[in-house]
Amino acid sequence: MDAKAPAPTVDSNAKVPVPGPADEPAGEDWLLWFDRGGQWITQWISVGPDRSTPVAERKALVLSDGTRLWVVERKDAEVDVVDCECFEREGVESGCKPSARLTTPGLHAIELGNGTELVVRAPSTERVVGGDIGLSLEVQGGVGPRLAFEWGDSGYYCGAHGSYESSFVLFDLSTGKEVEAPFAAVAEALPAEVRTTAAKEIHQLLDECEGDDGPSLQEVLSERMGLTSLHMGVAAGEPRLTWHFEAETYYACSSDYAAHGDGASGLVPGAAPLSLHVLPEGVVHALVTLRDVPTVGWARLSLFGAARQAALEAFEQAPEGPWPSGSSSERPIAAVTAVTAAGDEAGAKAKLEEGRRLTRAKDYAAAIAAYDAAIALDASLARVWSERGYAKLLMGDLAGAQADLEAALPLDDGAAFRAAVHYNLGLVAEKRGDARGARTAFETSLGLRDNEAVRKALARVK
Repeated sequence: MDAKAPAPTVDSNAKVPVPGPADEPAGEDWLLWFDRGGQWITQWISVGPDRSTPVAERKALVLSDGTRLWVVERKDAEVDVVDCECFEREGVESGCKPSARLTTPGLHAIELGNGTELVVRAPSTERVVGGDIGLSLEVQGGVGPRLAFEWGDSGYYCGAHGSYESSFVLFDLSTGKEVEAPFAAVAEALPAEVRTTAAKEIHQLLDECEGDDGPSLQEVLSERMGLTSLHMGVAAGEPRLTWHFEAETYYACSSDYAAHGDGASGLVPGAAPLSLHVLPEGVVHALVTLRDVPTVGWARLSLFGAARQAALEAFEQAPEGPWPSGSSSERPIAAVTAVTAAGDEAGAKAKLEEGRRLTRAKDYAAAIAAYDAAIALDASLARVWSERGYAKLLMGDLAGAQADLEAALPLDDGAAFRAAVHYNLGLVAEKRGDARGARTAFETSLGLRDNEAVRKALARVK
């Protein structure tokens, strides 16, 4: 509901209008925050019936529950990384020296005006055992005091294969607690075209992997898929909501055991439980001026008089600064970037990391192209061959996957690495229907390193 300014009072002596009370802004106050070029910007705007007027701006991420304001910042930690070979040889508590340092991302919020700190996501402080770790924490949007973000964790943790994990979080700054997003209710109420678009993408992935055992499109829609996250942005001046759905599947089909599909919409009635169904025209006008931004959020303020003035002054003093990006343990401590006799190792590792990101995004063709570039730079890196083989396995190129995995074996004699490669060779054989070959590969993997995932796989083919 719009707050209306009172009629001006009049000084009878001066016979000129005198402004109304300071506790009544010209329009309704809102915060509008967005990401532009990796920099968070929050605008305090005054909203009228069909327009918005800038009041103040900070290069910071500021949220509000209407009366209180918080600036949200990254608060990261650094931990040691111990490689798998050291762990297997000596044990993590037996004098192993760290092979790398890893930045673990965290978030905190500071209430403006009193400095009270609130932990939104605490960074991990435990030593990591593994290699090629990549961590991320990305804001997805927000309304009022609720901040939506997603964290990701990928890498090789000395198991049978790489680990890929992520989770969507909806955190309410006003209560200091994570809340459960009402996704089940929202999913049912979204427009049919949004759900169908996502279902078709998921169905195609399941059909390619599960074949005749896979579900029909209708079964994907009604039984298999669920809404797991959302992203808020602005496209061509209009709010754009991206709805992410998932359906469980086998590891051989997807490294994170899920098939993924997206549908997009604007603000829709079905999103009312998330307060993403309507905005005042003045806020919509402000979005038009943004044109295109990848991530956006907003909050309506209910501040008047001295409270409004104090909040505005605190807002104008909110700390500014850029956020760090995702972190990785790819570079060892005191590493020296150099071109080795075998080739451009640094460049090859950069392409290796690019290929991993594309594999996680399910863009297997682009991932394989990145691995191709890595091999052209330095063909001696065992993980490039094994990762390309894994991408080919996921894409369904079983002959190519087997050739790459077999090419990786002579390049690294580490037991953990070879166990992972033989496990993937077992998956190739299993998808070919070669139960004997799968058993041999899984047994070889278990002989190199005991692992629950490999034992389950072996039980499947016996």
